[in-house]
Amino acid sequence: MAVQRFSYEPERVLDDFYCIPLPLHDGSPVNAFVCTDHDGVWLIDGGLDSEHCQATLRDGLQKLGFSPSDVRGILITHGHTDHVGMAPTIAANGGTIAAHELEATVGRRLAFDENWLHRNGLPSDTTPMRWGAHAIWPDPTRFLNDGEVLRWGNLQLQVLWCPGHTPGLVCLYDARRGLVFTTDHVMRRARAPVSLRFDSNDDPLAAYLASVRKLGCVEAATVLPGHGRPFGGLSQRLRQIEHEIAHDLEVLMAALRAHGPATAYRLLPFSSAAGDRRVAERYALSLLLARLRHLERAGQIVRADQNGAIHYAVS
Repeated sequence: MAVQRFSYEPERVLDDFYCIPLPLHDGSPVNAFVCTDHDGVWLIDGGLDSEHCQATLRDGLQKLGFSPSDVRGILITHGHTDHVGMAPTIAANGGTIAAHELEATVGRRLAFDENWLHRNGLPSDTTPMRWGAHAIWPDPTRFLNDGEVLRWGNLQLQVLWCPGHTPGLVCLYDARRGLVFTTDHVMRRARAPVSLRFDSNDDPLAAYLASVRKLGCVEAATVLPGHGRPFGGLSQRLRQIEHEIAHDLEVLMAALRAHGPATAYRLLPFSSAAGDRRVAERYALSLLLARLRHLERAGQIVRADQNGAIHYAVS
């Protein structure tokens, strides 16, 4: 199999606006966006807090004629580790850290608990994830509010609170330029990236679906995701996402009719995440648990504790 190679060269999106792809642990890129104006540089997301990733970001800024000291602020779309890496440097230089308040509270707590995952069927010898959703980053100096419009570099960005992937995720819409930053909420190919937190009583998939529909009012020619290249056809992609989720839920219901009662781990082979080698089992299990929570809240399945293990069955 050929080794996939990625480019981390800065890419011009507009005259004063760039994307710098940054390397994750497996080499695949996560996007940081660079907005410029007469005052300096403004970032949207900042990659991992790893030396390789941050060196790539510094190199990209240098190729654009800037250095980290020129960065006036970073807008964090959500608090996962692969988006907040530059924040400590910016905070140390006195720059602005902007994020939704929920991302600075709920989003910082650990998403996984080993005992909880084992109760849902995860074997004790499962290989740990190399990196997870827990991130340490500075306190925001500016909280973002749904619907507000802020100037970030030369962009006029409307903040769209879109919970689901995380509680405080925000998308950003520049109506003048026909751009929408969808971060990890909407990507070109990835299926709904919605996981269940061990300490949550919410239905994150319901929140995600509402957030998908919320973007239906956006008229944008260019979609800028957190991973992958820009793309068009937002409305079509939103419809596709809803169809994919409905299909995933139908597959799970069929699996439970055939194999239930069953633990979430027993159902993992029937999950769309199970076929993606980039998704570690712990995260794949939390994705599946979000779907099961949604079905449970809809009254289609029931949950029961059997000898310390959580099982699901059709109602």
